[in-house]
Amino acid sequence: MNEIHEAFTDVVVEPTADGYYISYRTGLAVYEEIFAGGQLMSVGWNGAGYMSTVITFPRVPRMEPDSFVEPQAFQLEMDGMSLGSHWLWDGQDKSTEAAGLHSVIRLKHSLRPVTVSIHTLLDGTPIVTRWLEVTNAGDRPSALSSVYTWSGGLQTTKNWEAYLTKGDPLYSIGYMGDSRWGGEGQFEWHPLPNAVFGLNRGQRHRHPMFLIRNEATGEHFIGQMAWSGDYNFSFEVDADPGGAVPGHDANAHLSFKIGPKAPAPLRMVEAGESVVSPEVHMGMLFGGFDDCIHAMHDHLRQSVFTIPEARGRGNWVESGLGAEVEMSEAMTYHQIEVAAELGAEVFFIDAGWYLPPGDEHQMGEHLGDWHVNTQRYPDGLKGIRERVHNKGMLFGLWVEIERLGKLTELYKAHPDWFSVAYNGTNSTGRMGGMIDFARPEIAAWAEDAMARVIEENELDFFRLDYNAGHIKAGGYNIREGYAENSYWRYYENFDSIFDRLRKRFPEVIFETCASGGARTDIGTVRRFSHTWVTDWQVAPRSFAITNGMSMALPPEYVDRLVAGQSGHTSADILFQMRQLLFVRPTISVFNPLGSEPNPKQFALVRHTLDIYKNFVRTFMNTGRIYHHTPQLDGFEPKGWGVLELASKERDKGIAGVFQLSNPKEREYVLRLRGLDRSRTYKVTWDNSSQTAEVSGFALMEQGLAIRLEGALTSEAILFEAI
Repeated sequence: MNEIHEAFTDVVVEPTADGYYISYRTGLAVYEEIFAGGQLMSVGWNGAGYMSTVITFPRVPRMEPDSFVEPQAFQLEMDGMSLGSHWLWDGQDKSTEAAGLHSVIRLKHSLRPVTVSIHTLLDGTPIVTRWLEVTNAGDRPSALSSVYTWSGGLQTTKNWEAYLTKGDPLYSIGYMGDSRWGGEGQFEWHPLPNAVFGLNRGQRHRHPMFLIRNEATGEHFIGQMAWSGDYNFSFEVDADPGGAVPGHDANAHLSFKIGPKAPAPLRMVEAGESVVSPEVHMGMLFGGFDDCIHAMHDHLRQSVFTIPEARGRGNWVESGLGAEVEMSEAMTYHQIEVAAELGAEVFFIDAGWYLPPGDEHQMGEHLGDWHVNTQRYPDGLKGIRERVHNKGMLFGLWVEIERLGKLTELYKAHPDWFSVAYNGTNSTGRMGGMIDFARPEIAAWAEDAMARVIEENELDFFRLDYNAGHIKAGGYNIREGYAENSYWRYYENFDSIFDRLRKRFPEVIFETCASGGARTDIGTVRRFSHTWVTDWQVAPRSFAITNGMSMALPPEYVDRLVAGQSGHTSADILFQMRQLLFVRPTISVFNPLGSEPNPKQFALVRHTLDIYKNFVRTFMNTGRIYHHTPQLDGFEPKGWGVLELASKERDKGIAGVFQLSNPKEREYVLRLRGLDRSRTYKVTWDNSSQTAEVSGFALMEQGLAIRLEGALTSEAILFEAI
């Protein structure tokens, strides 16, 4: 796809005979709505920069809202009434902000005391941000039962069967196919049926994103939801079969709705109170899979992940020590030495620093007091922190603030702080000991406790975990006679806490890990420096996770680990290490206390981290990642896995070729994508350290034959323009 484009944005609002026409333009993407008959309705997208009003005779070529059962551009239900109609236009404003052009349409309901502001942000990429601000204009509380931030008709494809071979689907949908712990990033394509198709978070480890590809006419829709609770992505294809009625065109209509999912009410809204819905980030463009991922990454970098990095930079090489290994004072000092020798820049103590030795089997029951355990660390952490600093590294701690254990003073004082599930369980069962951030006094305690841990221990790095289990529908609180679901209010408080903490401690690096990939949505990640995307490090599935999660998030926000969580049990050491070159590296324990380090192993680890620090991260934050093998074969993937990360300027990059399980072919022809055909590159084969000068044309068109002889081995190819 041509990368020459201006950051063009525009909003056009024009009165019509029966309402208003609204056109949003960002780059080459155009999204249009009409307000008529008391409804705001979507009337189509264009990926080539054209507004529908470029043609007016005999009619403006828009989608027909009457072709869709639910044409409205948002859906809202309050006090048991669907507010999909009977709206009055109350004005529109637009303003230019740092993140882009911000439009607000204001509507007032004619039957209920409710107003809604439809916020739309355009940033010059093909991705549009949409959220709602809902206000209770009445004099009594109102129950917000359901909300879909964005909905309506997505596309109409006329005479669709003429484009396809009989039996082929019109649409394919791509999404993370597995929602289990350890199955993060399992990207899959499936035919979108001529029916209603839904996605939700399920067991929490499915990142909330989707791609839809029109197999007939080439458009791609890509979207993500900035929301950490359960969600509903619903898509409906209504495709008329051709020839059923003589002279009748076979038209296919694709509609959608995206919003948070939970038992009603989602939120009680007090008289005069306004609440803000989760954001949806969605766009349409022509091109291929890589173009969609790059557009989303550009959008996230430009207008979502906008909090300045701590200490003016990111991409730190981290090393940690957790309770899955011996966590003694002596072992901690040993690991500090190893981490520094290997090239780590951050050292943190993971789960266990707060509990006595021997109680590792009940780590969760000690969560809550957040003081250093003096049986484990008799001299506290001051000496450890000083050693870390003397070795040139930053120092950090792990905290899981959202759970409470029964072996704590906090539990004795507040046994009623647990979130309560709909079946009445709290500290046991499906809520997994999670405390209720929806309650303001608990959220205030948590914020104060985290600030105290940071200040008392003089932290440079703060790591937040979240292991509450599969909470499904979530918890509830009784408000105004309703069992209000906790998700909405919980994440209002969670988000505002970390917004404040990032401002209060601008030099502290904040990382979220959340039982691996249980909370990787962009609403949470925007409040942290980066995120731990999985707790599964064992190859070959580890590559599938790296592959998929670097689609969902720009690579500089994705953290992967080597030498921890059983990742050492399979794969060649370079197979393990080279995955880290395409994201953010974390390393753990390579040799137990009292053993000699393996010099060959250490040399390979240092070598790979040197490539990362001195080459890859010089361009990662603005670079393009290319997924040569976006969908892999099997839960434990087979065949080949290939990633490429290239600078935006196309002057340097790296490719990783990974032989996965059960290899059938020993050779893979790698045709690089992120280069300039007119330039010449110095190419380095990392396995042999051999180099050659090769034209960009040859690298992109003819390719390199990469031969690997066994499963779970790899090759890294570095290229730099000369």
